[in-house]
Amino acid sequence: MQATPECPAEYPGWREYRQLLTQRFGFVSPNEPLERWYAWRGHALHIDLHEPEGPARGTLVLVHGAGGHGRLLAPLGMLATSLGWRAIAPDLPGYGVTRCAPGVQADYRDWPECIAGIVREQAGPVVIMGLSVGGMTALRASQLAGNAVGVIATTLVDLCNAGHFVGAARHRWLTRFSLTLMRHMPWAIDGLPFRLDWVTPLAAMSTDPAMREWFRHDSLIGRRTVRGRFFRSLHEYRPNQADLALPCPLLLAHPGADEWTPLAMSEPTFDAIPGPKRLRVLSGGSHMPSEPEAWAELSEEVGTFLRQSESRLN
Repeated sequence: MQATPECPAEYPGWREYRQLLTQRFGFVSPNEPLERWYAWRGHALHIDLHEPEGPARGTLVLVHGAGGHGRLLAPLGMLATSLGWRAIAPDLPGYGVTRCAPGVQADYRDWPECIAGIVREQAGPVVIMGLSVGGMTALRASQLAGNAVGVIATTLVDLCNAGHFVGAARHRWLTRFSLTLMRHMPWAIDGLPFRLDWVTPLAAMSTDPAMREWFRHDSLIGRRTVRGRFFRSLHEYRPNQADLALPCPLLLAHPGADEWTPLAMSEPTFDAIPGPKRLRVLSGGSHMPSEPEAWAELSEEVGTFLRQSESRLN
């Protein structure tokens, strides 16, 4: 990973987001994340790197969803460093300030493979943590990587399921029509531009009115345009490993008041996963659980899980 003089932290959305985190939820960011570029299959991935004081106990790889980017996960990066862990938060292809390879459209099939590649490069204990769509991405990446010692997810919604794909969309009638195009005219939908605030219910990201408005209007989130190919590949994704068996323990810390993807949408996946797993329903947490009670519970669960993960390589 190479350092860069360019500083996406200077885009106005980051300053506004940091202020909202502090004013509305009490988060204080003592340090800016370090920024790196990571070359992967012709893409220039932007990565936020959160380093603890002293040697890292392990690495937490943070995976954003289909309505965000790595910088949104800064509070989790701060949590990791407070526990002595390093955190890596990439902007996956098509999102954030990552630059896709020339002539290449963002394709969800790259996401699990990209995360798996990052995970394989880490020494010591590695845990993958995904929010929203990032939960399933983390799960599939752990199967590909082979060296992760744990997976944490806030949701495990399988968007290959047509009902879940429609249920997670903002306009269900439009999404049903899009599914028909995907089946019969994929070439017609692949190039269509979709602004994220048109197709995703970003107001459900938070219970805080100011934060909801920020999500809807930020240039890298609500106003970002994503081509239809990404959403088609997300729905049609077929993993190399068909079953849900994981090489490591799983923690599902699901927001209890998630209006976007309620617990009932994650339960079928969670129930089908064999092996060691734990479900914690966070009190009153929205899709991105920054609310004080939910955040305290999430922090407790993540801290316990990471401490347990340290011992798995000892």
